Amino acid sequence: MKIAITIFLSFFLASHALAVDSTYNTAVAGKKCSEGKNQSLSCSYRVGKGLFVEIAGIGSPDTGIAFLKSDYDSDYYGKYGSLHGCVIVNSTKNIFSFAFISPKNGKVYRTWQECKDGL
Repeated sequence: MKIAITIFLSFFLASHALAVDSTYNTAVAGKKCSEGKNQSLSCSYRVGKGLFVEIAGIGSPDTGIAFLKSDYDSDYYGKYGSLHGCVIVNSTKNIFSFAFISPKNGKVYRTWQECKDGL
């Protein structure tokens, strides 16, 4: 019986860990960046069917964040966290699955703490 419980918990925890990373992986896969003529960096993030975010002037004092699409009734939606200053990517399929996008450097992070610190 102990072996069966151990095997069940192993599979459950492994699938939960993969599901938690799925939002991060989808956000990274949907990231496209380009450099402007004055060397300003802009990135767009298409995450699933529900979220489309653009960040212009990454790392500059006047960085702009535009939520071009954020659909709560779709697979992903976005918010902005004023505590850490990052875009929050939420999955509507798994409430424990997040990604965080930094307007400081354009990187996608798994946790808000990493995003805030810009690691």
